[in-house]
Amino acid sequence: MWAQGGQAALERGYSILIFEGPGQGAMLWDRQTTFRYDYEAALTPVVDYARKRTDVDAARIAVQGISQAGYWVPRALAFEHRIAAAIADPGVYDVSTTWYGQLPPPLIALLDAGQKAEFDSYMAMMTPKQAAGFAFRARPYGISSPFDLYTSVKQYTMEGVVDKIRTPLLVTDPENEQFWPGQAKRLFDALPVKEKALAPFSAREGADGHCEPLAPQLRSQRVLDWLDTQLSTTSDR
Repeated sequence: MWAQGGQAALERGYSILIFEGPGQGAMLWDRQTTFRYDYEAALTPVVDYARKRTDVDAARIAVQGISQAGYWVPRALAFEHRIAAAIADPGVYDVSTTWYGQLPPPLIALLDAGQKAEFDSYMAMMTPKQAAGFAFRARPYGISSPFDLYTSVKQYTMEGVVDKIRTPLLVTDPENEQFWPGQAKRLFDALPVKEKALAPFSAREGADGHCEPLAPQLRSQRVLDWLDTQLSTTSDR
C-alpha cells in the first residue's frame, strides 16, 4: 500500500492510514482472521477510528482499495456513507468470476446441482501443483471444502447492493486485466452516483495489467489528481 499510492499521497500533503483487512497480511497469518464478503464490517471501525483523530478532517476521508479490494471498497460504500471519495483499482463487480471461469462446464453443473461430495471428489484429483495453488488461494477464505468455497465466493458480488452507493468513486480500468477483465466497466456502469469516473490504463503507456504494476507514478498521478478535485473544498488535507 505504501508503494501503491501511500508515499505519493504523503508527498501531496495527505495523511494516510494503512490497514490490513480480514484475510490479509498479519490478520491472516497471525490472527487467523479470514476474508468476509460484507466488508463494511471491516471498514466502518476504521472510519470510526480515523474520525476520532485530531489530524483527520472527518468530512474528507477517502478510501482506496486495490486488487480484490476493488470489490471490498464498493461493497463497504453501499453501507458506510461517511466516506467523501473512494478508489477501486480495478473495479470488481463479481469476485466469483475469476474462480468459476477456470472450471469446466461439468464441474459447474455439479455446483449448480448441489453435488458437494462428487464435486469435492473431482477436485481431489488435482495435480500436486494445482492443489498447492488452490490451497494458497483458498486459505484467506478459511474454507477447506472446494464445494463450500465455490459456493461461498458467490456472495462476493455487488448485485443487489451497488444501487446503495452514495460516494464519489474512481474506478480504474487497466488494459489486459487478467483476473477480472471487463468488470471495471460493469461496476462503473452500475454505479448510481453522478460523481464517478472510469480511468483507463493502457499497454501503450506501460500501465496495463492488474493494478498497473509497471506504472506506479502514472497511476498515483491520475488517482490523486481526481482525489484532489473531489476533496478541494479547502487547501488543507
